[in-house]
Amino acid sequence: MRGSIAGPPSTIAATATLFPRNEVIYPGASNKSLTGNVGPDANAVALGVAGDDAYWLVPALTPDTSSDLTDYFTFATSLSLSPDLAGSTLLQSNPDSGTSTLFLSSRAVDNAGNFGKATIQPLIMYALGPDGTLVVSLDWDAPVDLDLHVQTPLLAPNDAGLVTVWAKERSADPNNPDAGPDGVLDFDSNEDCQIDGRDRENVVWTGQPPAGHYIVRVDAFSLCGQMSAAWHAIAYTPQGTLGEASGVLTGAATREAPTAGAGLTAFEFDYP
Repeated sequence: MRGSIAGPPSTIAATATLFPRNEVIYPGASNKSLTGNVGPDANAVALGVAGDDAYWLVPALTPDTSSDLTDYFTFATSLSLSPDLAGSTLLQSNPDSGTSTLFLSSRAVDNAGNFGKATIQPLIMYALGPDGTLVVSLDWDAPVDLDLHVQTPLLAPNDAGLVTVWAKERSADPNNPDAGPDGVLDFDSNEDCQIDGRDRENVVWTGQPPAGHYIVRVDAFSLCGQMSAAWHAIAYTPQGTLGEASGVLTGAATREAPTAGAGLTAFEFDYP
């Protein structure tokens, strides 16, 4: 619909509730699931961002049987975001956290086209380039599922003297698998072809990285129907770049079993 979602006056008591799968967004994200309900006596939801010059009407025709609410209906849709989102004037910058917020507005609409009051759902966009004492990053240019693998020295080495940080082993510290200073994968982007638009993965050390030899690999888990994907990998510290490489992966790269040692070797480096 043309015009701002804030334009129509609120003339009915019906409200809309939104249940995003998560509140994190990235430029270029596609098919982000949005579900919710509207009511009472409303059969559609208007979705948009105040200040934009268009909004969308989504039918809500299935009775909500998940609660005691009467005359409420559910809706399901998906949200896609422009790759140019980072430069949008619709974003509110949050300098203290390094994030930006997009305020998604939802309004119940009845059969006569009357609108209810707006419910605001903040969506948070994080900066793509993290800080750390050591960061290894992989990014790519297509909606595919690539995985960053970083073989890193262990403080308490296993038989090989290395541990691979990747989607199935998110931390270099087996005693602290979810977070900490010891090399942590921040995100498994486009996991199983659920395209999130981030197209980037980072392994970040916030503490002192172990000294030794590191190997950076790029694994094509799936090209998700695409013919190819160009990638770029880089390792850096606050003092400068330790190594980087670029390339293109095609369907042949997906034939290898997804294991810790899988993937194309992009480059190797020594730290410190």
